[in-house]
Amino acid sequence: MKRAPSWILIVVIALSLLNVGPALAKEADRYPMKNVEIIVSVSAGGTPDVMTRLAAEWLAKHWGKPVSVINKPGGGAIPGALEVLNANADGYTVGTITSQNSSQQHGANKKPPLDVAKPVYVARVFDVDLVLTVNAKSEWTDIKTFSKWAVANPDKLVWANTGTVSTASFATAEWYARIGGDISKTRMMTTAGGSESAVKLAAGNCVMNFGDFLGSASMVRAGKVRYLATSAKKRNPYFPDVPTMEENGITGLSVGMWIGFIMPQGTPDFVVKEWDTAIRKMIVDEGFLKKLANVSGRTAYLNSADFRNLIMREGATYTTLAEKLGVRK
Repeated sequence: MKRAPSWILIVVIALSLLNVGPALAKEADRYPMKNVEIIVSVSAGGTPDVMTRLAAEWLAKHWGKPVSVINKPGGGAIPGALEVLNANADGYTVGTITSQNSSQQHGANKKPPLDVAKPVYVARVFDVDLVLTVNAKSEWTDIKTFSKWAVANPDKLVWANTGTVSTASFATAEWYARIGGDISKTRMMTTAGGSESAVKLAAGNCVMNFGDFLGSASMVRAGKVRYLATSAKKRNPYFPDVPTMEENGITGLSVGMWIGFIMPQGTPDFVVKEWDTAIRKMIVDEGFLKKLANVSGRTAYLNSADFRNLIMREGATYTTLAEKLGVRK
């Protein structure tokens, strides 16, 4: 059999490319065409879950297509994130990512379970302030008194966290080091999430918890848990009566928490662009902002490139912090 002349092959390839172009353009115009799943790597009721569900509700109305939230908690929030990265790169499986399962894992592990260079970073959407809480029946009503007791009684300091490598763990260890304590002499109690940590604290199973405001807000309103101080640079606008650590002489705290979205490598650019466009519309929508305020949430948008750069910078910061705290392995 004779081979077709090379010019014929070139024509065939060119025609096929001409057909692919309009097909992709048509698909871009119609995305999303079906249900989009957002995987949240923590339990239901936690701050990443609550924020993601608000975003999913808005996006579903915006696109006119279902946007489902699926919780895949456990394993330091890593398994859920890895499931996202191993999914089809078609824009229909998206993941919620936080500092816990990205930059913090990168900093605490020489061989991190999730390579922070792998995801397609869509955007950072929310920023979350951290706050130190104690049982409302305890003797402590201010951070100075509590800090003094904590340093003097490391064997009695039982604190809740959501894993050895977690925002709560890093925040507690950094705070304790700043006030002159040795975190290795304390005891930590692992929970499934921030909301469970608040429940354990209210029940008296631990002495303190370093988490976000939303995770313990219901317990505070019920009079079971008390806020002592936030590690944020400024007072939280929704909880203006809670002082900052810096106001009380505890400076240099750097651990924070944010929430954003990721997709698998190979996701078409038009999908990422559509998400970015929708997110930028969402964070200025009055209806969305009103619902966000009801759960004490704040937007903190970063585009894809800036979001990636943030994570790379934080990875280096957490590496240094993990080495100082003796938790890098």
